[in-house]
Amino acid sequence: MMRPTTSSTRLSGRRRASLVAAILVALSVTLAACGGDDPPEVAVETPEPAAIAATATATATPRPTRTPTATPEPTETATEAVAAEPTVTSLGALISEYGYPADASFARVRIPVLGVDARVASRYVGGDGVMPNPSGPADIVWYDLSAWSGMGGAPGGGGNAVFSGHVDYNARIGYADVRYRGPGVFRDLGRLSDGDIIEVDYNGGTLRYAVVWVRQLHASADDWAPIWRNSGVDSVTLYTCGGEFDTVARQYSDRVVVRAERI
Repeated sequence: MMRPTTSSTRLSGRRRASLVAAILVALSVTLAACGGDDPPEVAVETPEPAAIAATATATATPRPTRTPTATPEPTETATEAVAAEPTVTSLGALISEYGYPADASFARVRIPVLGVDARVASRYVGGDGVMPNPSGPADIVWYDLSAWSGMGGAPGGGGNAVFSGHVDYNARIGYADVRYRGPGVFRDLGRLSDGDIIEVDYNGGTLRYAVVWVRQLHASADDWAPIWRNSGVDSVTLYTCGGEFDTVARQYSDRVVVRAERI
């Protein structure tokens, strides 16, 4: 991916057009590891600020369905060893037995109406635009987008703090050395409604946000630009996978996105 635009470096029109096309392709695999059998780790590019400013127009998007997508069935080609392997099937059991990954100490996110109370790890997004996945189904990731002008920000800092989490999971968890098959921490994210509260424990305090919109976007939609960009209001953006699961591509068709503003 191209380096972020700065005040002294501007992309030409042709480079911008090419970059936007690349961004849309990259977004189609964002959080592809949300579910499926042994999903691969996927490198995801982050939108280029200059390209967004030049090309994007937000569009109205249908609200997500209220029925969570079922966890995909494992493939019939799974080996006997995997089939016989002990498998954890609930987040409660996973957290009780194995806890969280060691790096999940950046913050804590609570969504009372959904019963979510999860630890958060941080991931730096460098010039290559790679947005790493959470370590497993229980932890949430906050993205440090400080390398990208006009994007992201720390919770409570006046920007747009971006978080992601798995909708479901069907793979081995490295830090726990166990296989998990079941719901992820953001399984019910699409059930949120305007006014629902999201709390973030960060830097010794608790920040409270109220949901202002919930959207379900196709992974290849052309209206992703406003999702990552700062709006001038202290806010958080949470997202996960949604829609139909492609058993061949091992990817979900959509992304469920929630925006909440500081109260």
